[in-house]
Amino acid sequence: MIITVTPNGSIDLVLRTVGPPSGEEQAVVSVAETAGGKGHNVARFLAASGHRVTAFGFGGGWVGDRLAALLRDAGVTPALTSIDGTTRQYTTILGEPGTRLSYRMAGPPISDADCRRLLQAVAQAAPQARLVVLAGSLPPGGPGELYASIIDAVAGTPVILDSSGAALAAGIGASPWMVKVNLRELSALYPRPPDSSDGVDAWSALLGSIAARTGVHRWWVTLGAAGSVGWVDGEVVRVPAAGARVVNSTGAGDAFLAGLIDADLRGRSTREAASIASAWAAVVCEQEAPIPPTPGFGRTISSRQVQDAS
Repeated sequence: MIITVTPNGSIDLVLRTVGPPSGEEQAVVSVAETAGGKGHNVARFLAASGHRVTAFGFGGGWVGDRLAALLRDAGVTPALTSIDGTTRQYTTILGEPGTRLSYRMAGPPISDADCRRLLQAVAQAAPQARLVVLAGSLPPGGPGELYASIIDAVAGTPVILDSSGAALAAGIGASPWMVKVNLRELSALYPRPPDSSDGVDAWSALLGSIAARTGVHRWWVTLGAAGSVGWVDGEVVRVPAAGARVVNSTGAGDAFLAGLIDADLRGRSTREAASIASAWAAVVCEQEAPIPPTPGFGRTISSRQVQDAS
């Protein structure tokens, strides 16, 4: 089993405009409704590739009930901690080709008691898991040390951290097994990182120093169209992005992380895993919504990408 923890989950709705606006109205059609939030996206992609995944997080109100149903529909077992507020929604409007506008709600406030119940639930399940993925932002009221507390509570089970801001900084201090960030998230923690176009030497110097300082020896930084760079136990790997005609990049980073996890669990080398992860992200970018395009899509992509990498 793989566990994902998504404190600020959402229902993600993607709409597409139809024709020009009429007065103050714009006609739209629904494209997709998915279980959203970074960790829930990771859970759905992994489930589509054949993994058994349990998704923890918070769920409140009718939106929380719908979120649990969407997770089940995606082959994920929901384990949401009930809260008084109503789970947030995230809406993306696709307009002219190449244009989109997203409306992001902050999420319902959570209490210390809510966090303790989530922590206990994850800690109880972790001994049966191969991996715990902590992903996404925290809802209003969520303590910055929530992820760090979970990392401490599940000691003995490898933890991957993918967040930002205070939650990321505190989580790194608890020494997770791996940290995945994008360039913006890294820049907020460590000003003046190398440019996305810089070579292996510059990234090796930075990530090596960060690894030594934090005690975290596995880092992945996604760089958008410039690909990704990783530091894994002293080995630096720079992998270009897979070519893609970008329609909607929402969820691409989550697809990258899911692809990386899937490839690693299937025994791929570090470079193969990163190449596979890039292909997963490219497939998602080319769609209007972040959904696995076919059952078992990850295994198909992985086979093709490993052949290309070899």
